[in-house]
Amino acid sequence: MISRVLLDTSSLMYRAFFSMPATVRDEEGRPVNAVHGYLDMVATLVASRRPDALVHVYDDDWRPAPRVARYAGYKANRPPDPEGLPEQFGLLQEVLDALGQAQADAPGWEAEDAIGALTARDGDGTATDVRNDIVTGDRDLVQLVRDPVVRVLFTVRGVSELRVLDEGGVLERFGVPASRYGDFAILRGDPSDGLPGVRGVGEKTARALVNAYPSLEALVADAAAPRRSGQPLQRSASLRAAIRDAASYLKAMDDVARIRTDVEVRTWTPSADPARLEGLAGRHRLTGPVRRLGAALRSGPPDTSASG
Repeated sequence: MISRVLLDTSSLMYRAFFSMPATVRDEEGRPVNAVHGYLDMVATLVASRRPDALVHVYDDDWRPAPRVARYAGYKANRPPDPEGLPEQFGLLQEVLDALGQAQADAPGWEAEDAIGALTARDGDGTATDVRNDIVTGDRDLVQLVRDPVVRVLFTVRGVSELRVLDEGGVLERFGVPASRYGDFAILRGDPSDGLPGVRGVGEKTARALVNAYPSLEALVADAAAPRRSGQPLQRSASLRAAIRDAASYLKAMDDVARIRTDVEVRTWTPSADPARLEGLAGRHRLTGPVRRLGAALRSGPPDTSASG
C-alpha cells in the first residue's frame, strides 16, 4: 500500500510558532520561528515515517463564507493570529516551492476541506492502494478516519509523539465510531470553532446519544415524538426539551461542522530550485532546518523489496 502523508500545514505552523522562541529571526529582523519549527517538524516526521508521498495543505479561507452564512457564530470569537505568524506563510511557501514539495489548498475553504477532498477519492474502488496519514492538531479531522484508507496522526508533543487514530483508536479514545465523530462534536460543542453545542450536553451525554441513535435526525425526531420510545432520551424531560430547542442549530451544523469532501482542490508541485533554496535559507537563517529536511527527503521511502 502506498503511504501518503497529508500535512495540515495551517495547524502545524501555529504549533511551530509557539514551539520556537520569538527571537528566531532572519538577518533583517523578521520572525522566522514558525517556518524554522515547521521545517524541523516535517524533517522529523519524514525521517521516522518515510512516506512514499507528502503533501502540505493550507487554509485558503479559515472562515469560509458558506459556513458563516449557515451559522454566523462560526469561529466568530477566535482571537486573531499572533503577531508575526501570518506573514511567515508566504516565506514557507517560497521554501517549499524551492524544495519541489507538493502543496494543496481548496479555494474558499479550509485545509480540512482540501484534505477531505483529497482522501475522498481513495478507497472508493479507484485507489484502494493508498493509505493517507493526516498529521494535525485539529480534532475535526477525526471524522475522516476510514480503515484502511485514512488515519489521523494527532500531535501530542509536536511530531515527536503522535497519537495514531484508526477506527479502533477513535472508538477507544472518544467512545464513538469515526463516522459519527461529527455528530458527537456537534452535540458536545466546540469552543475553538464557536459551536455552542446543545444545552446541558457534555461529552458523556453526547457519547450516549450518538451510540443510541443512528443520526441526529433520528434524535430530533425522538425528542419531538408525543410518545415515549424507550430510547435513552426519553428518560429526561429536560434533555428532551434541550434537543427540541436546538433542532434548528443541529440542522445548520450539517453544513458547518462537517468536513467537505466535494470541494475543488488546487495542487501544485514546482520543480526544485537548489540555487533559490540556498539563497532563501541564507537570507532567512534557515540553513539548518532546510538542510535537515532535505536530508530526510533524500533518504526516500523504506526499501520493501528485500525479503528475509
